[in-house]
Amino acid sequence: MKSFQTEILTPQKSVFSGQVAGLVLRGAEGYFGILAGHAPLLARLLPGQIKITRGGEETVCRAGAGFVQVEKERVSILLDEINL
Repeated sequence: MKSFQTEILTPQKSVFSGQVAGLVLRGAEGYFGILAGHAPLLARLLPGQIKITRGGEETVCRAGAGFVQVEKERVSILLDEINL
């Protein structure tokens, strides 16, 4: 499975930076997934779970509100808080 660069940031610090195979985030209209090659996107995120898939393993964490920006080979997630 292809991977893509992902960064998770809060106002205090960079929480995560690395290659991931997939993400599941909670948007304003429900949960949605991001895989490599996803169309460009800018979306508001609501508090909820984030699922990160990398190396065949899934990590699920609680996150606050924020935004996600999907570019060609990079995803940036800006959150007010996260428990990773």
